[in-house]
Amino acid sequence: MIRSPFPEYVGFAVRTKDGAAGFSLDPAEARLLSPRMVPKRRDEFVLGRAAAHAALNQLGFSAPPPVLQGPLHEPLWPQGYVGSITHTAGIAVCAVCSRRHAAGIGIDLESVLERFDQDIALAICTDDERRWVGPDALRLIRVFSAKEAVFKAFFPQVGMRLEFMDVQLVWRDNAFSGRFIKDVSPDTFCFEFEIGSLSLDGLVLSSLLLSP
Repeated sequence: MIRSPFPEYVGFAVRTKDGAAGFSLDPAEARLLSPRMVPKRRDEFVLGRAAAHAALNQLGFSAPPPVLQGPLHEPLWPQGYVGSITHTAGIAVCAVCSRRHAAGIGIDLESVLERFDQDIALAICTDDERRWVGPDALRLIRVFSAKEAVFKAFFPQVGMRLEFMDVQLVWRDNAFSGRFIKDVSPDTFCFEFEIGSLSLDGLVLSSLLLSP
C-alpha cells in the first residue's frame, strides 16, 4: 500500500483500475482525450483524474471540479490550490493542497528498472550524481523520480519545463537534498529543498512540498 508522505492538510489518493471502477470523467475532462490516444495513455489519464477527484474530495470538494490541462498539458487545479499527478504500472497517485500551505507540490511514481541503463544515467545525472548512482538501477530511478517531483513542484513558479541538468541532487539520510545549478528563476536559484524518496516493492515514490 502506498501511504501519503505528506502532512494531513494534503489531499492524497491512490487509484488502480479496480479501485477506479465506477468513476466517470467529467465531460470537460473527456474532451481532452484525443481519438488517436493509445489505450494505455487513455487508461493512465482516467486513473489520474480518478485519483485527483478523490484527493480533492478529501479537501472538502464534495463535487470536485474538472481537472483540465494547461498549454504544457499540466493539470489545472481549482483556484488557490496546487497539486501533482503521477502514474506507472497501472497505479495513479495524486497529491493536492491549498496554496496557504504550499507554493508547490510534486509527486512521482516510477517502476525500478530491471537492470542499469547507462544511456539514462548520462541523460539525467550530473557527474556527481553518476558517481553516487554507480551501476545501481534503483539509485538511478531514485534520481530520475526525484527530479520529476522537483519539476512538478516548481512548475507553478517557473511556468516551463525544466531540464534534468538544471538540478543537482545529493543523497542524505534517506532523502535527497536538491538545488538548482542553472538560473531558471530568481526565486529558485541557490534555493535548497528536500525530496523524499521511498522504495516500495519495485516502485520508487518521490515527494516534495514547497513552503508558501
